[in-house]
Amino acid sequence: MVNISSVPNFWVSKEEHLERQRFHLAAGRALRKNIQAFDFNSLENFPQCTQIPDLIVSFSNPKWANRQFGAVNTVQKAGCLPFVAKLFLDELYHDNIDFDSILNEVVTKNYRLWKLAKRKKTLSMASPTVEDLKKAFPDDKEIQSCDTLEEIYSVAGKPVGIGGSMFFMDNLIISNCRIFDIVLDTYQDTRFHNVEDILSSLENGCSVPVRVNNSVYLNDASAKGGHYITLYRIEDGMAIVMDSCIDENYNSGIRKLPVKQLFDAMIADPDKICAWDTSCIQLTNGVIKDNKKIISKL
Repeated sequence: MVNISSVPNFWVSKEEHLERQRFHLAAGRALRKNIQAFDFNSLENFPQCTQIPDLIVSFSNPKWANRQFGAVNTVQKAGCLPFVAKLFLDELYHDNIDFDSILNEVVTKNYRLWKLAKRKKTLSMASPTVEDLKKAFPDDKEIQSCDTLEEIYSVAGKPVGIGGSMFFMDNLIISNCRIFDIVLDTYQDTRFHNVEDILSSLENGCSVPVRVNNSVYLNDASAKGGHYITLYRIEDGMAIVMDSCIDENYNSGIRKLPVKQLFDAMIADPDKICAWDTSCIQLTNGVIKDNKKIISKL
């Protein structure tokens, strides 16, 4: 059984970070090129295999709505990464791992990214302190002259959320693979590089976590940034996804949108393209049986 604490820390050496960034960008470029050339009209009769999850307690629930998520924002506003991680773990029958544990793992392992409003540098510490901010900005004379967080915020701006690091899902997949002696290369084998493999995964009953650009995904030019969702099936030219931002009667739910719109949203931010392949661990270990999955309460 997976131990959520086995996911490695986000912080790695500069060389390791450049290497994983290189793999991430290469996978994104390949997927983008493939999506741009793909004929989405061919999906009219795509077989329906992936079981859609039951409704899940949503972030509008007071338990999550006002809970601080790392250095800035609440779970309701910024908890999409742990949400898709929870869906993935439930599909592996790890429904014993509660949402609190995943939230804590994302935050304490520094996958919750943010910055100071008037500075460009990306930060990931769980909570800001004067000492840590001075270490992060050793050559910033204004920050170095401050003695309190309030003083730092007055010169450098308050914390602003960036999002969850994409590398959390890669490492979560690999952590599960190691339990079953499945050998995969992180950031290479954990990513999809073409539409055909995504479709094959769906046909085999495996859902696909992805990142989308909000303006394209919502068809709203005023929508900024992006977030993580999970693709479950393609039906009559429409993509059916589980989205933590959908809120009705305390239940997170299903969103339906044209399949091409979804894939366009996936590649709208060229340096942030992510579609994760979870099929190896699910299929190798017989997790999917009769296309039914256990989805637990958050």
